[in-house]
Amino acid sequence: MASQPPSSAIEITAKFFPLAFILFLFPPTFVVDGQAMKGKWRTPTTIPVAAGSHSVKVFFRYLFIMDAGKGDAQVDVAEGAVRRVAYKAPWLVFLKGRMTVA
Repeated sequence: MASQPPSSAIEITAKFFPLAFILFLFPPTFVVDGQAMKGKWRTPTTIPVAAGSHSVKVFFRYLFIMDAGKGDAQVDVAEGAVRRVAYKAPWLVFLKGRMTVA
């Protein structure tokens, strides 16, 4: 019997203040349970996961030398559900990013 893909997911949307348009040059990185992937600003990214609790981190590589705007959250996902996570980059790259789970 073949294993079925996870029916649950986490949808991450990363945004920043409009005057910080330079951040378009530095795409966000999404880390779910230790697995990193590149994302895009203002575009929802859906990541399939198994039901349960997951660690979600978001940051961007500022000037290609430092991980900036780090934000993290613990996300509980029910079977068959999609949890939406919103990340907001800080106005100053040395501050933490804000994450909300819906």
